[in-house]
Amino acid sequence: MSVAAALSLVAAHPVHAHLVEDFGVRKGAPVHISLSTGFNGFVGAGIKKLQVDGVAMNGFCIDPFTVALHSSAGYRFVPLTKAPEAPWTLNATEATEISDLWAMFYKPKMKNKKAAGLQIAIWEIVGGDDFTVIGKSYGANRMLAALDSYSGPGAGLIALTGPGQDYVVLNPPGQGDEITPPPHSTPTPAPHSTPTPTPHSTPTPTPTPAPTRPPGPTPPPGPTPPPTKVPDSGSTFSLFASAILVLLAMGKFRPAIPALANVRTRR
Repeated sequence: MSVAAALSLVAAHPVHAHLVEDFGVRKGAPVHISLSTGFNGFVGAGIKKLQVDGVAMNGFCIDPFTVALHSSAGYRFVPLTKAPEAPWTLNATEATEISDLWAMFYKPKMKNKKAAGLQIAIWEIVGGDDFTVIGKSYGANRMLAALDSYSGPGAGLIALTGPGQDYVVLNPPGQGDEITPPPHSTPTPAPHSTPTPTPHSTPTPTPTPAPTRPPGPTPPPGPTPPPTKVPDSGSTFSLFASAILVLLAMGKFRPAIPALANVRTRR
């Protein structure tokens, strides 16, 4: 299928059901299988020749428990993990294994037996214990064993699910799940941790020195303080009397003698 054809397919039917036509096995071989549902017989195993809305595609059956319909509307593209119908719906590990098998072994011009072996290996993954091959498996076991050592990328595959068999095909560009759009999970915002502020150390205030008063003018020298040893009143009279006697001796205080006598007499 060309890229232009795949794009036209998607553009014509972006979300609507698709018409799938199954023209049978294009490359493969008959195999004898037994199913838990009661079927036991020969079926064609290999590359399926399909048309989806008129666009040719190569695919493989992923639903050996359902009868193929030659033409059926109502198919949708879904991830491998949503096909086939329960209880055989693939889990993520099984879907990855099928993608890896396709990446390792599928080629558009692969040999018939190899195409049959790849189809059987896919059925073994889908059916598990409910699926058994009787007789030739065309190398399916070796293909399954190769999964243990494969570390490359898987093929980009998608499933077609509908009223008949379900198929796996290469994912057309731009095609996705047409049944239920994947929910857009709103991520829970991570809590923003509020950083603890670094404590700011309060500097110890430097004491402001008191203003120094400008030096004033030097005060004038005061009077000399009186002598601390001043004679008391008892000694004053003796001094006075001595002074009079001196004056008398000098002849300058004679008139005062009677008065002095009177003073002494009164005392």
